[in-house]
Amino acid sequence: MTVLVKDPIVDAVLDRYGAVVGDSLTDYRNHLYRGMNYQLRLLGMTEAPPEIALAWAVHDIGIWTAGTWDYLDPSVALAEQLAPEFGITDVDRVTAMVADHHKLRSADDLWVEMFRLGDRVDAFRGLYAWSGLERSDVREVVKALPYGGFHGFLLRTAGKWTLKHPLRPMPMLRW
Repeated sequence: MTVLVKDPIVDAVLDRYGAVVGDSLTDYRNHLYRGMNYQLRLLGMTEAPPEIALAWAVHDIGIWTAGTWDYLDPSVALAEQLAPEFGITDVDRVTAMVADHHKLRSADDLWVEMFRLGDRVDAFRGLYAWSGLERSDVREVVKALPYGGFHGFLLRTAGKWTLKHPLRPMPMLRW
């Protein structure tokens, strides 16, 4: 299966916010494309519908645009703001993918659930490949879109947040 490495919506959003994301841009780009590839494979799709593309483009971007580890609400707000620009009418589905991608329990909507699993596979560097993906899927995607320093960035950011907010170390987790 072909690894998707370009999408007009994703690329437009990253072009617009690239300066804010700064040195993490390539690592964030690769993370969101890896996750999107996993979601698409789990859904049996080869191209990203606009709702999926926008959700991936903004799902973690609040880390940079709002400057916080408590980034889901700013990311959801950005999805709502950008959806009309890309002709997206199912804004609820986009915002559900963003808002629930760190949900601990499974989601009812198939796209939301596969988004959640796709992000988890990447966050844990393929350890959750049993979620329906083959190891070969993960290897193929990572070869095209290397990990770089994204996971280290997440650990450093989480550590800094936790020092200041020890009672809320992972504010993005949802039950």
